[in-house]
Amino acid sequence: MHAPLPGPNNGEKTLLVNELSVGFGGVIALDNVSMAAAPGEIVGVIGPNGAGKTTLFNVICGFVRAHSGDITYDGTSLLEHHHPHDLTGLGIARTLQGVGLCAGLSVLENVMIGAQSALHSDIGSAFLGLWRSNREERRVARLARDLLEELGVAQHAHRFPATLPYPIQKRAALARALMAQPGLLLLDEPASGLSNDEMEELGTLIRGLRSRMGVLLVEHHMDLVMSVCDRLVVLNFGQVIAQGTPEAVRSNPEVATAYLGDEVHQVSASPGMPDA
Repeated sequence: MHAPLPGPNNGEKTLLVNELSVGFGGVIALDNVSMAAAPGEIVGVIGPNGAGKTTLFNVICGFVRAHSGDITYDGTSLLEHHHPHDLTGLGIARTLQGVGLCAGLSVLENVMIGAQSALHSDIGSAFLGLWRSNREERRVARLARDLLEELGVAQHAHRFPATLPYPIQKRAALARALMAQPGLLLLDEPASGLSNDEMEELGTLIRGLRSRMGVLLVEHHMDLVMSVCDRLVVLNFGQVIAQGTPEAVRSNPEVATAYLGDEVHQVSASPGMPDA
């Protein structure tokens, strides 16, 4: 029987984004964006290219500074002295659009890196090879193997990322994020490069996280988004144009216009052909 995926280790936490604005050289990337992601909820952030989705993730993670507004997680502001290396300590983990795995480490070692913020032994113990460090390393390795088993890629634990198909690398990257035992998981285009069958398997994995953590998902594949998300937030030109259930968003005409553009009422006829 597979070991269960680890759950949040700091109790229930909620992400709140309040009137967040970000600009780059006079270009508004986010304009008074407000949204929330509660524990046990899968929230999708969607919108056409350039809508501000990745910028939102980068502000949450501390890569980009906001001009105004606030983001809080479990009541703590993420905009005050917040840096990317603080993320896992706050109970938030993120996957990247690519995989971001270390080429010189095995899959197992890459996954073990995800537990770094929760390690109890200090660097001196590790350097001297003391029993405390060795015991903790064995514990982390067991947890990493359990995660790889749960995600169906345990047989690749001792291989290097470059020798593996891209979908296997994506699962290893997901396992590394889960090693931090987050209360909130940020998934940045997890389905990129996957086949339809692989996307279905990914959807099953994401839905299985609902009882363990909140999930904030940025994704372009609408079939996956509609099948896994409890709520959707739609961005267009940095503004929230719709929020709600997948069914409500699907029927929103403003969302359809953002994705497809205005309807074309007249089509130029080909030379020599009569107008229809």
